[in-house]
Amino acid sequence: MTTRLSLMLAASSLLLATPALAEEEGLTPEKVAAIQRDEAAAQAKVNEEFGNRKPSEMSNAERGQSIRAQQKEGAKVMEKHGVSAKEFATFTARMTPEDNQRVANEAKRLDDKAKAEKEAEAKKRKGDGEVHIQQGFSDSDPVELESADGAEPSVDVDGSLDSSAGAPTVEIGDTAGTTKGMSRKSSKRRK
Repeated sequence: MTTRLSLMLAASSLLLATPALAEEEGLTPEKVAAIQRDEAAAQAKVNEEFGNRKPSEMSNAERGQSIRAQQKEGAKVMEKHGVSAKEFATFTARMTPEDNQRVANEAKRLDDKAKAEKEAEAKKRKGDGEVHIQQGFSDSDPVELESADGAEPSVDVDGSLDSSAGAPTVEIGDTAGTTKGMSRKSSKRRK
């Protein structure tokens, strides 16, 4: 073999091995979908900062700021995933139709996952819609705060919380400032 032929074979093997090396480094169609999703979210954030206006509705200075902000956010996304823009572009350009289908499937899965998480968070914030009212803390309806297994239930009632032990009387007046003949006993003492 001539040296020229051996060099060409070595160079072609390096060129053909590039997609395999990119996958070994962690760039897969699934990761491409995640990068594209993050990049779209970053671009939407920048567009929102500039009022979601079309470029034709912006001045030249605003358009330039918008473009620079989009490039900066895109670079942050690439850095977050540990991929250079060149590697990403090369890998996406060389993807096969099967890889493109894997990207589409992964994007759909990520969308469904985000939607499910959002619904779970909303449900968690909303709760089950029921308000649980605890009755107790009196002699007639006690609540046991601490107990040992197999021990007799015991309730300690603080005498200062007893409403019949000389609690002050509070009169309730209407909006005009006149007082009604009603009185109400307060169950709390002032300190």
